[in-house]
Formats: sequence, C-alpha cells, structure tokens
Amino acid sequence: MLVKESKHATIVSVFVGFFLIVAILLGNWEPAIASPLVGAPEEMGLWETVPMAAKEDLMQSVHTILLPNGKVLSVNGSSFRNTLVKNEKGENTFIEGVGIGEYDAINNTSLFDPQTQKFQRIASPPALQYGESNDLFCAGHLHLANGNVLFISGTGRYYPGGRFTGSKQVNIYDWQTGKWSTVGQMKEGRWYPTLVSLADGKIVIFSGLKINSPNQINPSIEIYDPKTEKFQYIDLTGIENSPFNTYIEDGDGYDTIDLYPRVFPTADGRLLITGDEAGIANVLVQSKSKKSYLMSIDEDATGKFSVSFEVGPERYETSKAYGTAVQVPNSEDVLLIAGMIGTNDINFGRGGKIDNYPGARIASSLQRWVSPEHSGEKNGKWETVEKFLETPRANVEAVILPNQEILVLNGGKYPEYKPIYEPVLMTPNSEAEGGYSIKTMNPAKLPRLYHNGAILLPDARVLSIGGNANRVAREKDGTLHVDIGRDAKNNFMIAELTDKSGQAKKFTIEEYYQSPQSYFAKNDPEHFVPAEIWQAEIFSPPYLFKPGARPEIVEVPNALKYGEFGKISVENATENGSLVLVKLGAETHSFDFGQRLVDLPIKNIALGEKSEIDFQAPTNSNLYPPGYYMMFYLNDIGKPSHAQMVKLAVS
Repeated sequence: MLVKESKHATIVSVFVGFFLIVAILLGNWEPAIASPLVGAPEEMGLWETVPMAAKEDLMQSVHTILLPNGKVLSVNGSSFRNTLVKNEKGENTFIEGVGIGEYDAINNTSLFDPQTQKFQRIASPPALQYGESNDLFCAGHLHLANGNVLFISGTGRYYPGGRFTGSKQVNIYDWQTGKWSTVGQMKEGRWYPTLVSLADGKIVIFSGLKINSPNQINPSIEIYDPKTEKFQYIDLTGIENSPFNTYIEDGDGYDTIDLYPRVFPTADGRLLITGDEAGIANVLVQSKSKKSYLMSIDEDATGKFSVSFEVGPERYETSKAYGTAVQVPNSEDVLLIAGMIGTNDINFGRGGKIDNYPGARIASSLQRWVSPEHSGEKNGKWETVEKFLETPRANVEAVILPNQEILVLNGGKYPEYKPIYEPVLMTPNSEAEGGYSIKTMNPAKLPRLYHNGAILLPDARVLSIGGNANRVAREKDGTLHVDIGRDAKNNFMIAELTDKSGQAKKFTIEEYYQSPQSYFAKNDPEHFVPAEIWQAEIFSPPYLFKPGARPEIVEVPNALKYGEFGKISVENATENGSLVLVKLGAETHSFDFGQRLVDLPIKNIALGEKSEIDFQAPTNSNLYPPGYYMMFYLNDIGKPSHAQMVKLAVS
C-alpha cells in the first residue's frame, strides 16, 4: 500500500467510509462513532472510534501527553520508520531508520482536542540542534511545574540490526504558546530515559543509551533544575550499592538500570527503582536480577547533589520488559503488571515463533511493592500474584481512573503479534490477591501493539492511540508503506496479503479501517495488522453510565498550596462524595511518567443548588510534586465530574 506525504503531511489517503451509528453523549464532548456493544456499558464500558484525522494530520503517536489546556500532544519524531529505496534492478531495499537532519522525516507532531475530536499537525523542533540529531523518537518527557513539557534526548542515529544511540538534546514545549525551545545539551546521550519529579520541581533523569556507543547504557543520572536551567551529572558506577556496583550471584555480572526504568517516588523522598523496564534487544543488561533499589538524593548549601543507595527487597520475577507500572492511587505502593521475561526483544513471538528465545515468556503477573508504612519493613516488600491477568500481555498500559480503579488496556499476547482488544478493569478490593479484583471490559475495534498509548482525559474517558505491529517504510519523497511484513532474506518486505479464503487482496487504508480484520498475510492465521495505526479510540468506563445527573465543579481555585484549605462549588453534589487530584499523563513505551492520584480530604460540605465544599490540599510533595492536576469530584455512587485544571504549588 502506498501513501504519500506532502511537504508538511504524513499521507494523502484517508479512510472516510465508516457507518455512523448511535452517538452517545455523556457530557459536553462531541459525539464519535460508537463501536458495537458486547456487554452493557454500565457493566463493561463503551468504545467510541474517533473520526479519522484529516489526511494532512494523520500520524502515529509514540509519545502521548495531556496538556493543562486539555489537549493531547503527540510527538513521534522519525516514528520507528525505515527508509525504502529501489536498487538498480528495481528491487526494494530497506535501510534502518531515516537520515539525520531530514526535517520532513521527523516532523511528526500533533495536537488532539478531545472536545472537537480534531487532530492538528503542529511544527516539531528542528531536525538538527547544536549541529547534532534532534529526533524526538524514543525521548523521555515529563511536565515541569509550570505545565510545560521537558523532552530529554531522542534518537541520535539508527544502526543496522536495531542498534541505536541517544542524543544529548533538551527540548521544551510551551503549552501556552505552542513554541519549542532548548536550554542547551546534557553531558551524554539518553535514548529511552526515565524522568521523575522531585518535591521542589527538579527532575531526575535515569538511564538511556550513550551518544557515540550504539546500544550502550548510560550508567549515570542527571538532575535538571528548571530555575537555573542547568544539569548536574552523577556517575553511579562507583557508588556503593548502586545497581551498577551490585554483583548478582549466579547471574551474569553486575546489575544495571535498564532503559525506560520504572522508577517511583516514596513518601520519604527516596526513589524506588523497581527493576522493570522497556529495554531493546542487543543491549548488555543483567537478565537474572530480581533486585530493587532505593536511591536517596541530598543537596548541599551550594546546590551540589549527591546520591546514595540501599538494596531493596527482591521480587518474585526477574526484570520484565514492556509490562506496565503504576503507583497505587492515594498511596506510595507500586504495581508492576505483565510484560516480557527473559528477553528485551520486541520481535519475541512474531508469527508465533519463540524457538529462538529459550526460557523467554510473556507474564500475566501482578507484583506489588508494599511500602514501609503498610509492610512494616524498612524498604518495603514485594508481593506477587503470579496469574493475575487471564491472558499474558506485553506492551500493556495502565491508566488511573478518578474513582481509584485502574484500567489495563492495549498490547498483545506478544509485543508485535496477537493483539488483545479487551481492557481489564482493576477495582480496589482488600480481600483480593494483590489488593484488586478484575473484570473484562468491552473490546476495542483496533489492534494496538508496540508504541501504543493511553491516557486519562479531563472528561474522565480514556484515550487509546497509536500502535506499531512493524516498521513503516518511507521513501525519500515521503511515500509511506504501512503494509509491511518480514522475511528471512530481507528482514522487511511489502507484505503479500490475502482475504480469509486465501485469495490475493490489495491493501487499502479505506478497506482496513472499515474492516480491520479483513486481511491476512500468507501462512499466518492471524489477522494482518498494518505497521502503524492512525485512528484513535476513546473508552468510557462504566462509572460514566451510573444513574442520575453527573456532578460538575463550577468554581475552583486557580492554585493550591500544600496542606492549605480550599473551597469549590459543585452542582449535583451528594452528602458522601469524594474529591481527587490526578496528575496529567505523559506516556510512552507502556509507562506513564506523570500520572498520580491523591484523595483530597473533604472537611465540610454545604449542600445546595451549588454545594460549597471545603477540602485540604495534599501535604506530601514527594509523592505529589508541584504542577498541574485534574480535579475530579465524584458523587456518592462514584460518578465523576468533568475535571477542572488546578495548579499545585510549593509557595
């Protein structure tokens, strides 16, 4: 299938033929195309298919971030694409990645407005910065306290065989002006880094691949101070008890902090390094470690940082890749859900083949780090439910909902093969193993494998977007091929597709999005999935179908200060409602760097047409750092309001 980019566009072909069925209005958003129900929405939720973006705005979403204005920023850079050229015989030749400095190839950024259901392409940062690559593909990102988004690193260069280097670039997106800026460069490259906010708004940056050494992990951290716009670099290799200085007996050397590590703050200000990650193949990492670590950060009077480590409790399973992780709502406990064990290679299981990965498997487990407060152990302890999910799952997402449930969605039985369409709703239950009971929700329409995204929207629905089953082939003139397969000889190929009966069938975007399960690749019983998914879906959880009027926050403070009291006005409030803050999502590679939920104690309520509610702001800035949050009010049966954006500030 050929599609053509214009100078500023991704493609020229777009699906326009969906049948519009019942538009269900649950608030003030625009109606979308509703998917057929399997179960009642009040029990199993409802999926809506977002109308396809205009042809000039179509693209993948590798990095998905909610902004304080309620819009969703999608940043892709080169977007995992290969370059396709014809050799002298007219045969296809695939070159890893795209060339450094090609702005048209990396200019893939958009804004999605959930209220209008519209996507708008916006400018990406320059392809070259300081004379070096500035491709934001596989960067790390997190909101600063002012709501702007800090992007760290990205792809330095593609190498044959799926090898990469990371750039030293720093980019900042201003959510109010829509402009990009930079504050200089870091000391080293950091492809696949993790960013964590500290209590004062500083950002700690972990891991990533170096700039000049393909597939070499950076064994350091850097700490960014938004006030001074400076970075401090700390080498971890010589620090006692750091992962890079902890030998794993019966393993294969010293431990590591792998790529996109799942790191979380604790109530006392330490950072929990869980051991799980989203690494890639051919990176030398410790594959047999079950360790976790707690890192403390100290800052002296001159502003110089130092760190120390304690080896934490051991987990039941060795490190997992492309599972998801989430901090338990209103708690410092941490959950690790599903993922790959025994390999970091996203090709694991492609075509159902696992013979080349001895001992590797996809997990269905839930591992819970029980905090010192709840466990009585100084560094907490790990508890495990080995078979938590009904089906093992990789490239899965976890989204915290305002009622403190967790929606687990997307991914597949393998990272890029056998998609799973049904979300799982995790409901807090102190009697259940792991602290949650689970229930399967209605299935989505589209498959979402590697590089899918999911975040909570201000209307309390969940956006599901993106997905790579393979690598798009891009010609120099911008033509895109999404009908890509694999073969032993060339690694990549234009797929030979058939219908269900085995008859050859030409791939078209229109046909695929009208009937996503209508194509098959030769000798593969599974439905063919194109290399990128360009249409979004939105899931309405069951709580939106609870009876009665939806409560609405009509007056709210512009800013909150830690520990202080505030007042809001709510229509349709009830005697026993609740009030929460949810941090804005910043998701990539099965991990949301930003989301947190904290319950706001209600101190007094005066019921009326507009009920007046007094509440207290959060007190712990370690767990709930300064920045923008969505404030939701939920009535006595757990039906949420639309969110109001509020800023939580230190002073």
